[in-house]
Amino acid sequence: MAPPIWLDDQGGRQPTRPCAKCGKDEPVRRLRFDHLRMIGWKALGTVQTVEWCGHGQEFIPVPDDDGWCWMIPVLGEAA
Repeated sequence: MAPPIWLDDQGGRQPTRPCAKCGKDEPVRRLRFDHLRMIGWKALGTVQTVEWCGHGQEFIPVPDDDGWCWMIPVLGEAA
């Protein structure tokens, strides 16, 4: 199955990176802090999502400009 095409807030294609577990493409996420707060995110915490391939991924929000943040994946597991 071909991966979906993700669009950014301007209507252009979002860049992708491989899923850490299966290697299928997933979008490089950029979200607004307001949206993170709406889903219950607490400052200095991680955000967990399930990608279209079915694998869960944990992200750390890193601030950008104008209330946006980049979602940086947490790779590996804690010892």
